[in-house]
Amino acid sequence: MKKFVCSSCGYVSPKWFGKCPQCGEYDTAEEILEKKGREGKPSLFLNLEVAGEVSLQRIATGFSEMDRVFKGGFIPGQVILLSGEPGIGKSTLALQLAETFAQSGLVVYISGEESPQQLKMRADRLAIRGKKNILLAVENDLEELIPVLQREKVKFVIVDSLQTVFSSELGSSPGSISQVKNVTMKMINFAKKKNVPVLLIGHVTKEGEIAGPKLVEHMVDTVAYFEGDRRTGLRLLKITKNRFGPSDEVAVFELDEKGFVQVENPSFTEGDTDLPGNVLTCVFEGTKPFVVQIQALVSKNKTFSPKRVCKGVDVNRVMLLIAVLSKLLKLPVETHDVYVNVVGGLRITDPAADLAIALAIVSSYLEVSLRDTVAIGEIGLDGRVKKVYNINRRLNSLKGFGRIIAPPFEGSKEGVFIVHDLKEAVSLIGGESFGPAGTD
Repeated sequence: MKKFVCSSCGYVSPKWFGKCPQCGEYDTAEEILEKKGREGKPSLFLNLEVAGEVSLQRIATGFSEMDRVFKGGFIPGQVILLSGEPGIGKSTLALQLAETFAQSGLVVYISGEESPQQLKMRADRLAIRGKKNILLAVENDLEELIPVLQREKVKFVIVDSLQTVFSSELGSSPGSISQVKNVTMKMINFAKKKNVPVLLIGHVTKEGEIAGPKLVEHMVDTVAYFEGDRRTGLRLLKITKNRFGPSDEVAVFELDEKGFVQVENPSFTEGDTDLPGNVLTCVFEGTKPFVVQIQALVSKNKTFSPKRVCKGVDVNRVMLLIAVLSKLLKLPVETHDVYVNVVGGLRITDPAADLAIALAIVSSYLEVSLRDTVAIGEIGLDGRVKKVYNINRRLNSLKGFGRIIAPPFEGSKEGVFIVHDLKEAVSLIGGESFGPAGTD
């Protein structure tokens, strides 16, 4: 049966269209042929009571930190979508995973971006072992590759990347929405039937989203983002979806000349917090605490519109904290340019960093050094410092640090100063409110 699919937004129509009625783009209709499925055959259904159980025997990846976020490793038949910016190291990580799986069987590496010669050069640079068990595909057409994969006893398959491999069944070009969906479905069917884990590498758009239809993220078992600051060697593997374990877990790696090395106890600090505008905090990403350095710079505004520039933290959250500081402490920050940075390229979403961000802004404005101060706590619109979860684990990870400012919690720890609201925290660091609280 014929149908036409918009290559821009995925809109489907039984008739050809010049302008897509959904996204408004012109000349995006691509004709595809859809095979009719078999109907009414009892063999297509399986009673739930007699259905076989999925094998949960995990396969180690060679990185204990990656095994931790995947709760022991990959599962046979698991389909993982790994995405990240160009040059972040996705292919390097994939080759290192191939090295581990090649120790127990064949690994097939399907690359539409690099030639076999380029992959060989990369493998030599990384000193990859077991090259004889790593097969490089010289064809990008899945209609040619799937039958070969089904005949071979393959342990692991890598597709690099999802936007460059195609199916000749469709007339559209590689990377189109219909191709990406079709390639993903064919690899999922192969993985489930043969119980072979499959790693799909995907591109990201300039907004940071995975290129292609959002449906792909729903189809696969696991979605992982590989991110970090390319100027540094630190990389973060974030799990945003996982059918075989918890999501929101994070593993940290460091890139050197031999590839990626896991970092078990990362610290996103520069070691020098004596200058104004520097405050430490402890945030959770998944189930792992990270010590993070927050930097803030407050400068006089030379235009009518003050700047709010944030890296590693949500700018809307920073604007909320600026409003609280201005309203409750009469700190005239709203009329100044404010810059906030998280050291090391980490992007944090934990609200427990609120107090550290606010104190960093105050420190920069007053030009007062906080000297190795650690601040933990979520700030409400009324200026109260709220309790945060896992406070004891956060405090245990901060052993050896100086002054710690935290919200009330059960028990007591040496060097921890309890504050109930933002005014108390600012007074503790030597600042004062700049007028009656709550007035304009």
